[in-house]
Amino acid sequence: MNHNNSLNKLIDTIEKNLENEIDYQELAKVIGTSAYAMQRIFTFLTGMTVTEYIRRRRLSKAAEELRKTNHKIIDIAIKYHYESPVSFSNAFKKIQGQSPANFRKSNTEMIFFPKIEFDSIIKGRKELKYRIVERKEQIFYGKTTGVIGEYDAKAIQDLYQEVIKDGTMDFFINHSKGKELYYGIFDPIFEKKQYTKKGKYYIVGTTPRDDLVEIKLPKCEWACFSLPNHEQNNILKLCDNIYSKWLPSSEYYLISQYGELEIYYEDECEICIPVQ
Repeated sequence: MNHNNSLNKLIDTIEKNLENEIDYQELAKVIGTSAYAMQRIFTFLTGMTVTEYIRRRRLSKAAEELRKTNHKIIDIAIKYHYESPVSFSNAFKKIQGQSPANFRKSNTEMIFFPKIEFDSIIKGRKELKYRIVERKEQIFYGKTTGVIGEYDAKAIQDLYQEVIKDGTMDFFINHSKGKELYYGIFDPIFEKKQYTKKGKYYIVGTTPRDDLVEIKLPKCEWACFSLPNHEQNNILKLCDNIYSKWLPSSEYYLISQYGELEIYYEDECEICIPVQ
């Protein structure tokens, strides 16, 4: 077993025991060293202590549980090894900026610290901010690339140039309602319940026009991750983080048949995936 495999096994052991008492002596045995050496190695490689990593992962799990369930706050606090609601509230507030009770009532972005993965580059050290939004069934109208491969960036770029050049983008924005200006949708194609790695990409608005095609998105919950407009060249990187880091570490499950939704605002966009 190489060093990365040993360290990933250490992370897996932590993940399995986030709701249990974690003994550092037993944890160190996973990588065949002492508790002192294990903590030194972990801090050197990640820039944080084992204790801090466990704390962040537990608070991330607790945040999702607050939003997703009706479990009592005191029960969630005890589950993730806080001795009292006060100590849990103080720790939680340092991460999310508000008390657990207020956080549960609000629809503000959630700060989520994903599971670390040791590779040639250590993945997962950066927190991801997202919010869960329930959207009603909605019909959109726009233009499409037709069937393309899931990573055909050129086809999508060509479509954007087309809708900008022919004035369709201005039509979307001028007829937009509220803060949402226009949308991007990737509609995946399945054959015999298997994803073909192909789909249709749409640029759409909410107002019909004779030359625009129609696409319907069903009612469901969406996990939405924000990205400032000046960082939109990082969309593919954000998508990779969502699928490879957030989703495996989260309590949510992907509804793959519904595809992806991009929501564009004046200063930022949101990449949204359907979850349950």
